[in-house]
Amino acid sequence: IAAEDNIVCPICLEVFTDPVTTACGHNFCMDCLQDYWDHQAVIGECPYCPQCREPFSSRPRLRKNISLGEIAEKFAREEAQATAKLPPVGPNDIPSRLCQKHHKLQELYCRTEGGLVCYTCIREEHKNHAAIPLQEERARKAVSMYTSVPLSPDQGVGFLDKEERAALVQLGNSIQQKQGKLADLNKQNLWLTNLLDNASDQQFLQVEFTPPPINGCSPSFWFGNGDKRCILFSLTPLSPSGFTWAVQHVSPFASCEIDYCNLNFDPNTASQELLLFKETHSMLNMGILLESFFGPCQGFNHWPQVLCTRSLCEGCHYWEIEVSDSWVCLGATYSYMHKTGKSSIFYLIGRNNTSWCLEWDSLKFSVWHNNIQTVVKGSYYKTIGVFLNYAAGSLTFYGVTNTLNLIYRFLTTFTEPLYPAAMVSSGGSITLKHRGGLLHRPMGPMPRGSD
Repeated sequence: IAAEDNIVCPICLEVFTDPVTTACGHNFCMDCLQDYWDHQAVIGECPYCPQCREPFSSRPRLRKNISLGEIAEKFAREEAQATAKLPPVGPNDIPSRLCQKHHKLQELYCRTEGGLVCYTCIREEHKNHAAIPLQEERARKAVSMYTSVPLSPDQGVGFLDKEERAALVQLGNSIQQKQGKLADLNKQNLWLTNLLDNASDQQFLQVEFTPPPINGCSPSFWFGNGDKRCILFSLTPLSPSGFTWAVQHVSPFASCEIDYCNLNFDPNTASQELLLFKETHSMLNMGILLESFFGPCQGFNHWPQVLCTRSLCEGCHYWEIEVSDSWVCLGATYSYMHKTGKSSIFYLIGRNNTSWCLEWDSLKFSVWHNNIQTVVKGSYYKTIGVFLNYAAGSLTFYGVTNTLNLIYRFLTTFTEPLYPAAMVSSGGSITLKHRGGLLHRPMGPMPRGSD
């Protein structure tokens, strides 16, 4: 382990400032640990060590680790002196990629201004600019070079290094595979559309059907088409030369036409801690920690949360979000304009009577509405699906794997347009998944009775 790793706070990932040591022997910046425990108090949890999660019966009194603090200060001084001796970064000095202003490695490419930037630049003068990882921009430019140079394919590839040639070959193979799958899906769509037009529901649900064999078909899937019925079909062997399509279950999405929402974050509603990436529809919390619950209330932006630009009302809507394994809240809310609360907690989604959310706190799922928490069963899912049936007053959350797994369903009456909303804690990230067409998603068994 490098010596630097021993003087870095595991919360803010910076050299210690006023380090303190917990009873379990782990070190943190004093402000980082105090703010972390402030957040736990907000969500009603007993304090525990952020590194090993050892619980404490009450909030411990912290004392500075003087020796560690002196080591950290000495390291910071030596690092500053070493950085000051470095020559200026010129156009031919690309390997160092050191930001002249912040003295940090430039790991991002700002597409808005067309230059290399560090993570601190993105939080300050380049805030809300379209920034992507440097290697991703390099790969994009390599593909652009290959497709635009007026040479033969062999000559064009000659300009690229070995890794880039391999990436281009893989991209070409992937496109061919997706074109083949698209042709198969068009065949499935035509056959299933004709099947769903059957007027007799009783006959439709009892009879097994045998369509022409289709290569590469999933074992089971949900199919929706306009205001027609949404049915789960299962592909099972019928004979060595064919398959049987059997109707297994009617989808909970069957009551309306499904609109898959390709959502975008609204930068006008994002708090200062959040870094938005327009190209990837992602956001990252770059703040060291959440503001203290007892700090001055800034309304909706008191918390690291953001709304989407599109409001939803009437009909059925579905969207999916990729989330990191950190404290996140996903849900929907009425507009926050012209609304005031007595405390900052009022503005966190799910903590008022005009928003509903699913929360993952790195240990368990909870749902929140009107500041009432309900703990629900379930483990971490990288992708969460959200289904809104506005007319029916239902907002449903699913864990997405190779099937949709029901987590929780709110049932209420909506009276205003809803805005999809998200909150993520320090170091966490959220990505809105974009796709086209109707919903085609395998579904797990739907539990009966109340949610």
